[in-house]
Amino acid sequence: MGLWEVRFSKQGYKDYKALPEKYRKMVDRILSFLMEREKVDIKPVRGEKDVYRLRVGRYRMLVKFYREERIILVIKIGVRGDIYKK
Repeated sequence: MGLWEVRFSKQGYKDYKALPEKYRKMVDRILSFLMEREKVDIKPVRGEKDVYRLRVGRYRMLVKFYREERIILVIKIGVRGDIYKK
C-alpha cells in the first residue's frame, strides 16, 4: 500500500477518462510511483503553492500535495500548451 492517497478533482477525473488507454496506463504508473515516493519527472508550477506538473508523454498532469493528510490531488490533465490556462 502506498504512503500517499491519490484523489481526483472533478476536472482531473474527466480529463483522465478522456485520455487514450495508453496514456491512462502511463498516468496510473506515474501515480503509483508518486504514492511510493519514487522518483518521477516533477516540477513546481510557478506562482502556485504545492502545485506541481508531471510529464506524461505529450500530456501534462497538474497535481497538488496536501502534506498533512498525505493526499495527492490530480487537478487537471491535458496537452502541454493548454494545461496551464485557467
